[in-house]
Amino acid sequence: MLKAWFFLILAIVSEVFGVSIMNYSKEGNEIFVYGFMFLMIGIAYYFMSLSIRKISVGIAYAIWEIVGLSLITLIALFIFDTSLKTQEYIGLALAVIGITLVNLGEDHNV
Repeated sequence: MLKAWFFLILAIVSEVFGVSIMNYSKEGNEIFVYGFMFLMIGIAYYFMSLSIRKISVGIAYAIWEIVGLSLITLIALFIFDTSLKTQEYIGLALAVIGITLVNLGEDHNV
């Protein structure tokens, strides 16, 4: 089971890295940036497919999405110097709470 969680983490990191690199497409090297993004997202789906062998699809996907969204938001805030409105912070917090509640409600004995 620990291996499945490790694969999920690799899927999240791959997706976050691939999506974050898209910001560099403005510099005129779109083909390299998009090619790298597609490669990283392909790797992310591969690791996701390995993780759902032991983790239920709904839980794995929910965790992938909220952790990925949170990491991409942090990268945007600290590396790309963007800003968020209060309602966006509230939305992120509610998403984290929702995913946590869904995960806690999942039957982990199966």
